Amino acid sequence: MNVILDLIGSAMIASLLILMMITFQYQLRDTAERTLFTATMIDHMDTAASKLNSVIALAGIGMPADSAVVSAETSRMVFRTYWNYEDNVLTPAPHSIMIKVVDTGTEYGKALTIVQDGVPLTDLGYIFYIDAISFKYYTKLDVLTTTARSVRSAEIFLTFRRDPPRGEGPVLRTKIQIKCFLMNSYMRGA
Repeated sequence: MNVILDLIGSAMIASLLILMMITFQYQLRDTAERTLFTATMIDHMDTAASKLNSVIALAGIGMPADSAVVSAETSRMVFRTYWNYEDNVLTPAPHSIMIKVVDTGTEYGKALTIVQDGVPLTDLGYIFYIDAISFKYYTKLDVLTTTARSVRSAEIFLTFRRDPPRGEGPVLRTKIQIKCFLMNSYMRGA
């Protein structure tokens, strides 16, 4: 009788240990997926910041310093330049570039769009997982301004939002702040 009780007790302890190991494996897998998910989101944010900085840095090429920025709103930015971003060349005609957030109507949610002359740029056109954007504009002396002709730099606040893998856990929401200088207008003076 003691042997049977020992065998039953051993089987119960062994099943509890196996159950703990299986639970640990699932938790380990979930943690690994969450870490990879966060790493890809950070890489996406870095790419978005680099794209925005490269676009805004070339604003105002060939334009007078006070006419580079057309619209300096908190939710979008419109500027002019003789640089053609699509073909990566200087052109004889000016181009209008607009940066704003639009709703895509897909699982990506909202997207930051960079549009040249009404057409989204092919390599920079959409930056996904954006929840919100906000612009602040500064003069050459780093004074906050809302006047488009005085803008020489822009501070961009981006909020990224992405649902976790398999819909479990909290939503990943991160914010970054970028300060971009309109180098051509900035170097030409006030």
